[in-house]
Amino acid sequence: MSFSDETLIAYADGELDEAARLVLESALRHDSHLARRVARLRAARNAGVYADQHNPSALHARRGANVVQLAAVRAQRLAAQQAVRKAATRRHWGWLEWSALALVMVLGLAAGKFGLAKWQPGWFGDNMPPATDVVSRNGLLVAQGRLAASLSQQLGGAATQADSDVRVGLSFLSNEGTYCRSFTLVGMTQDLVGLACRANEEWRVPVMVQHGRPAATMDAYRMAGTEMPTAVLEVIDQRIVGGMLDTRAELEALRRNWQR
Repeated sequence: MSFSDETLIAYADGELDEAARLVLESALRHDSHLARRVARLRAARNAGVYADQHNPSALHARRGANVVQLAAVRAQRLAAQQAVRKAATRRHWGWLEWSALALVMVLGLAAGKFGLAKWQPGWFGDNMPPATDVVSRNGLLVAQGRLAASLSQQLGGAATQADSDVRVGLSFLSNEGTYCRSFTLVGMTQDLVGLACRANEEWRVPVMVQHGRPAATMDAYRMAGTEMPTAVLEVIDQRIVGGMLDTRAELEALRRNWQR
């Protein structure tokens, strides 16, 4: 650390503040060159004071010069003191801090990955599905992942859906000339029931609501249709053209990848 002559003179005159003085004294104990500079400045100062006492005109001239330069000297001393304080308080990160930061980032990534993978609707009383099933795109909800795959590949009400977390219900043609299918995302205590309609090779979700799980004794027709939430039934009524697709019609639509 380097110190200006103004700082060293202020130290010799006892005008440094406590923090700056402690930093300078610590440096003096380890820097013999700095200690010699302070000694020379003190000697020159003492010699000047002695000479001024025996030469009144020189003392008067020096005092006048000090008055003229007082503002500049004070500014230099203030800047030097601030530099010393900043150097004393500046603390660089070491390997310990960087290691802790890296550990936090790794834990955060792991929690995000495994937390989303394990999350199921209804665990926290929320009405949103896992991020891997539905995503918001351009202001619309779009099915993806296992939901999109089930809508594209499963037949409505298939017996193989009993143990699945995604169950496809009714299928029909909409007044927009596209296929729509109802679905249920199974949660622990409540399910998410919605409707998805095919558009531009993706399944868009115009409605999806949280719904209490129906009783286990209900037959397949009630499970698929009449026990759907009112909000979903209303959207179906607004969009449906004709009746529900039977198995044969669903197989034909599946063969065409749900394109008209």
